[in-house]
Amino acid sequence: MAYQIADRRRVYLACRAIFAGDKAHLRRPKKVREEIEKRPSALGSLNRDLGIEKVVEILRDLLERRVFESELKAKVEFPELFVSSPRQEAKREESEIGAAKSTAEALEEIASAEHADAESDEGFGGVHQYGEDVKVETNVEKAAPQHTIVLPSLYPTYVPYKAQHAILTQAQRMLEESCFEFVQKWAPVALEEQGLDCASSVELTKWTRLVAKIADKMPQEAFKLGVTPLTEILFATDKVRHSAVHRLLTTARGIQDLVRSAVALTLALNDHRRAGELEEMCYELDSKIKAMELNKNVLENSAKAGLEEIQRQREELDRRETEIIANMIRDDRENKSLVGNLLEDLVGRILEGNTETEEEVKGGQNGNVGRDRSLSRVAEDPFKVYY
Repeated sequence: MAYQIADRRRVYLACRAIFAGDKAHLRRPKKVREEIEKRPSALGSLNRDLGIEKVVEILRDLLERRVFESELKAKVEFPELFVSSPRQEAKREESEIGAAKSTAEALEEIASAEHADAESDEGFGGVHQYGEDVKVETNVEKAAPQHTIVLPSLYPTYVPYKAQHAILTQAQRMLEESCFEFVQKWAPVALEEQGLDCASSVELTKWTRLVAKIADKMPQEAFKLGVTPLTEILFATDKVRHSAVHRLLTTARGIQDLVRSAVALTLALNDHRRAGELEEMCYELDSKIKAMELNKNVLENSAKAGLEEIQRQREELDRRETEIIANMIRDDRENKSLVGNLLEDLVGRILEGNTETEEEVKGGQNGNVGRDRSLSRVAEDPFKVYY
């Protein structure tokens, strides 16, 4: 069954983040329906508006034609979704860079404080909203004069902090385990000297420093290195620990960069299992971020079109307002002129008719005298006919 392009586009946008990776290969209606029913709060309005049966049918069609698997196919199917102006791209890039700079400064501050052992518990209570100050001002009344609406930016892209914390704490745990197993394999004496019997014995930053300390004594095959020095790879993951422990709010792209640094370290330590798991996490992050950015793109374009329509309506209302006021003033002026003309005519008639009025008065008086005489004769002989 053919469905309207608007419905198909809406289903694709709402479900792109769901049917990614392995789930993009789903075809059976039952499995597709299960994925939809798992998320009643996120897809509730979609199911209410279109009906779950219709949603499932549209999804099956898109899945069978591999629209979720291939961005190229998606662009062919919904080209309007992937349109953004250079100005939009520049603003988004600027916001992402600003947020990344703010986060980097916060991480540097944390690292300096910890290095000096002068960290204050009070200074790290709750989630740090670093990066929020680079967002575009959303207070329309302050940002613009009357009748001008500034569209608030949806960038930089953030995920809910609960999801960020789950990703980074998991990456931190995996790195601690990777470091522990590496030292256990190549330098077990170091574990005994430090009294470390499990990955949780110390936190990530201590593990990376221990690996850096014993690296010179390791055989060449212990590491798998490229052009990036080992110390740079090791200490890049400090940001994973700091962001997780100090609840430092990070952009979605920033989280992805942190996971990439975790991938680099596990690869350097020849921990291919965890490297694969982290790479999968990184891939899923990239997929979800792209889905979020696509939605933001559509929302911004839709809002812009809506605001432009409102502006056109406002201009039409302003034109009608001006026209109504002008018509009122014009009609009042015309009425004033009419009344003036009438008054002038009246005054003229009054002045020109004075003589005629006097003659009519005199004539009227003579007529009354003749009438009085006739009446007197009638009174003398009422039965006499006068001709």
